[in-house]
Amino acid sequence: MPVVRGHGLTWLVNTLLLFPLGMAAGLANGAAELDKIVVTGTRTEKSVAEVPVRTEVVDREEIEKTHARDLKEALEDAPGLLLKPNRKSGFVAWLQGLDSDRVLVIIDGEPISPSTGSSVDLSQIGTALIERIEIVKGATSALYGSNAMGGVINVITRKPDRPLGYQLSLDGGSYGNKNLSGDANEFAARSLSANLALEQPAWYAQFNASLRDKDGYDLDPSTFRSEGAEGSKTNLDLRLAWTPDDSTEIYIAPRYYRDDINNNISSFAPGTGEIKQKRNEDAERSGATLGFEQKLDDGGRLRGWLLQENWRDVTQQDAIATKEVEQQRTAEIDLYRAELQWDEPWGDNQIVTSGLLLGQETLDQYQDRVGQARAIEVDAKKKRNIEAYLQDDIFLGERWEIVPGIRIQEDSDFGFYTAPKINAMYTPDWVGSVTTNIRMGVGRGYRVPNLKERFFVFDHSQLGYMVLGNNELEPESSDSYQLGIEFMRPDEFRAEVQLFHNRIKNLIDTNLNPEKSAQTGLRIFDYQNFARAMTQGMEVNGNLRLGRFDMKAGYTLLDSEDLDTGKMLRERPRHQIKLGVDYEHEAWGTLLSLRGVYQSEEFIDAENVLESPAWTTWDVKLTQRLIGGLSVFAGIDNLTDEHRDPNVFSDFRPPAGRFVYLGVRVDG
Repeated sequence: MPVVRGHGLTWLVNTLLLFPLGMAAGLANGAAELDKIVVTGTRTEKSVAEVPVRTEVVDREEIEKTHARDLKEALEDAPGLLLKPNRKSGFVAWLQGLDSDRVLVIIDGEPISPSTGSSVDLSQIGTALIERIEIVKGATSALYGSNAMGGVINVITRKPDRPLGYQLSLDGGSYGNKNLSGDANEFAARSLSANLALEQPAWYAQFNASLRDKDGYDLDPSTFRSEGAEGSKTNLDLRLAWTPDDSTEIYIAPRYYRDDINNNISSFAPGTGEIKQKRNEDAERSGATLGFEQKLDDGGRLRGWLLQENWRDVTQQDAIATKEVEQQRTAEIDLYRAELQWDEPWGDNQIVTSGLLLGQETLDQYQDRVGQARAIEVDAKKKRNIEAYLQDDIFLGERWEIVPGIRIQEDSDFGFYTAPKINAMYTPDWVGSVTTNIRMGVGRGYRVPNLKERFFVFDHSQLGYMVLGNNELEPESSDSYQLGIEFMRPDEFRAEVQLFHNRIKNLIDTNLNPEKSAQTGLRIFDYQNFARAMTQGMEVNGNLRLGRFDMKAGYTLLDSEDLDTGKMLRERPRHQIKLGVDYEHEAWGTLLSLRGVYQSEEFIDAENVLESPAWTTWDVKLTQRLIGGLSVFAGIDNLTDEHRDPNVFSDFRPPAGRFVYLGVRVDG
């Protein structure tokens, strides 16, 4: 498919010339999705076919057929979404060429304290609690505030639908000859997922537990270092609700997460040689939400919640040759949020949504070294914000829906800012029985520098570099333009073409600081504002159902540019293709799934000199129902064993090789 460059409305008009090609490529993934209810795009309940803000859904059925253990695995096949390894042992999400610091990840509309100070590690959220995942791309700051410049990923949790329900899933797998132990026949990774739900006339309870445990993997056994960390990640989630009638719900939802992971690293010291070390991390997130929802007699709704959450992360650099732990760094984030939202119908053709949010975040960080006094690196740095939003969902006849909105934010360090947006959907009646939706959107994004970018110290001196915060940063802003057309017929097909254009001012990113590097003898990176950047592109995706086959495909064309240098932004592949085929034989109880991902080359440096190679992966999944609610399942992830070369710095291909697993699930 040809590459289209240019800016603004000219680019949008030119790209529309690709529409016939896009439709031919996009007729591929069956659409029995028209009646699914979503909430993220407008913060009110609408069917996915009628929401004026394009919302993509990964439902529970997809999670189970792909045997996803955490949020990262559940999102692997979402079209247009890039999954990137973070600096620790997890993954983060990028949308429309905007990185994870600009993608808001929330659970039931409520924020999560980001594990790195900016981004949420998707591998820290197990799938036991997930009913569905809703993805909205583009600037949605008018509804969700700072950090939503690239879009929102909203995890909707499960609720009981019968008096007693349960699910238990257990699986184990191997990386073959890349198992850290060297034994290809042992289970190097294990996963346990449990769900228990109770529903009674005046209350319900939902408990979810997820444990993922790995022994790690090694892509190059000739070296001491290990690429895949060993350790465990655990989620415990509970929701207790009082429902005295059909209109009222009062709930408390405590959540707990813990990871305890480590891997082998090494560095070279002149005169000493290789220094072998363990990098250990012990992290814990605990918190609770107290909330309510009241449906009003006039069709409106009042919803509110209070959230408190604490994140504590302890990392160690421990030389193998010594008994002491040479370096330990502790970072702690305390998060508080309170929000009230009111949805009110005005007549028959308007729904007004208004809300108020108060928040506070505190960061502490200190370091302990052998033989030295504790060093306080960040001392209770606080950020407070007050935000208000207003949206009017207006129906103009049977064909038009227009949704203007605005959000006002007051930040304790950066003052007031206003983020407006407007979305519209037109539903023409020109293709007979095929439903057609044309969606348009313009929005302003806004993001204040977070505490990590301003104060955090990420010290990898033993590897020769550090990343430092910068308290002189300015807020970012963006303008986002979205235009798409969708065709669908229930239970047969859906096809969609989406164009997007984002322009960012004062983009915050890390860059090498030559002066500080010369002073320390290390590579010192710090956060800086880059004046202007642009991302734009086209997404084509859809599904087609043919008998026992369900097929889906998605293609993304991404163009990005530093508008001051004319160079492409790093780590943004130009092309991405995602394919999926499901074959189900109901009488046999057999489900066979194939998933494929292709990503083209990507530059990994701002000068566009170093380039990571293109790659393709294929996953094969099999689920077989037995008697009652008993099922067995198996799969091969990364069938062709495509992975990065750990000895090549510029290789950003998938970090893990082939993984073969077997599991069992009980539903009741």
